[in-house]
Amino acid sequence: MKTAGMMKFFPKILCAGLALAPFATLAQEEPDASGLGLETCELVVPGTPLSTVGQCGWLQRPENPNEPDGRQIDIRVARIPARGRVAEPDPLVFFAGGPGQAATESWPIVAGALRKATENRDVLLVDQRGTGQSNPLKCPQIELEEALMADWEQLEPSTRACLEALDGDPRFYTTTIAMADIDAAREALGYEKVNLYGGSYGTRAAQVYYRLYPDRVRSIVLDGVVPQTLGLGTEHAIKLDQAIYRVLAACDADPTCAEKFPGAADLLLDLILRTNEAPVEVTVEHPTTGQPFTLTFNREVLASALRFLTYSPETQAMLPMLIHEAATENRFDRLASQMLITATGLQQSIAQGMEMSVMCAEDYPLFPPEPPANDTLLGNLMERVVHIQCGVWPKGPVPEDFNEPVGGDVPLLLLSGELDPVTPPEYADQVAVHFDNATHLVAPGQAHIVATRGCMGDLVSQFIMDGGAENLETDCMANLKPSPFFISLTGPSP
Repeated sequence: MKTAGMMKFFPKILCAGLALAPFATLAQEEPDASGLGLETCELVVPGTPLSTVGQCGWLQRPENPNEPDGRQIDIRVARIPARGRVAEPDPLVFFAGGPGQAATESWPIVAGALRKATENRDVLLVDQRGTGQSNPLKCPQIELEEALMADWEQLEPSTRACLEALDGDPRFYTTTIAMADIDAAREALGYEKVNLYGGSYGTRAAQVYYRLYPDRVRSIVLDGVVPQTLGLGTEHAIKLDQAIYRVLAACDADPTCAEKFPGAADLLLDLILRTNEAPVEVTVEHPTTGQPFTLTFNREVLASALRFLTYSPETQAMLPMLIHEAATENRFDRLASQMLITATGLQQSIAQGMEMSVMCAEDYPLFPPEPPANDTLLGNLMERVVHIQCGVWPKGPVPEDFNEPVGGDVPLLLLSGELDPVTPPEYADQVAVHFDNATHLVAPGQAHIVATRGCMGDLVSQFIMDGGAENLETDCMANLKPSPFFISLTGPSP
């Protein structure tokens, strides 16, 4: 039986749906004393007005840290100078998500929300080794139609093909090794102390950096928190169901939504059974060419589409409508189109080789030996994929205490979305108990990554500027609410 290949190629992404792009280098405007060869550059998100001007350069690092005179790789570094006349001595270091996304390509998405913090503070961006322009470990791109037709027997050979195509040894692209690159960039630029902001997988990177270099860290912000004790992917199915059914329960409690789309949770259960037992052929437009093509809409496509829709409150608001029309009208085209649009963007933005290097070394050891069957939307898809890929992928060294909780007395701000489908609030609580100076804010009605929502960016900025949470005025969070449910394609009721 043919399966939804896109779900197998992109099963583990934490920060799905971000539109990313490389930066263009411009002319050098000022001398560079760091030794990194910094030149003025622009970081751009394509298709949007988002861009940030900074200074970009290269840091040479040994691929194998145990062979300092061996093969060297170039690490891409960017510094965005503070806009104010006086810059504080401790910059903000940004850790991107994924795993597999690049800091220099992701920063413009959150830059506006944190503008108050960066008025008088530099920003340090380092493409984590294996991402962006830091010797990226990207698998050969597979055409959309080919990926959708891939079956389970093709996953192992395609993983081997990716491995053989890489210019690098995947064993040396783990989080711990990469954090030494970050600290080398800090040292090259002359910073003594830094403030850390990590989103999603970037929260793991930030915790690892703090564990390795606690004396270098002034404050930490973790947005969409990943506990060190968690194997990424082991709870994706459970947490996705948790978020989706909370959204559908909210529809039941909303008179207009409940009248228009009654019994959405029961309809979803019916859809899971139907698409698992009797997949249907659906014709949709190709997301890049606009040409019609046909795909098999099965449980994997359903799971992919709904999973991607849960990452933001705006798309969560569409869930009851799309589930209702699929279950009662056999309309699967809009769900299929949503999956294709998001998966296509992920294919371009994620360095899949780096993702597998992290997952197979750090998370795979925590997966159960046999994928357990379950009746969640995702079922055991995640476990099956990871077992196949990590059966092929080389596994790098990981410290014995890697999955032990990180803790300390550094000021720590943890952010969660109330309806986050992948890093829910309880994960942040698990991390907070190990820190003496932790503050956890849960954004009402929000999903994955909340610093860009409402007043959350200002609260993060205040925390960074003060180096603590003592002056945070969180009353503004009461204005954060779930997006109103779509009643039709035109949106919510007036």
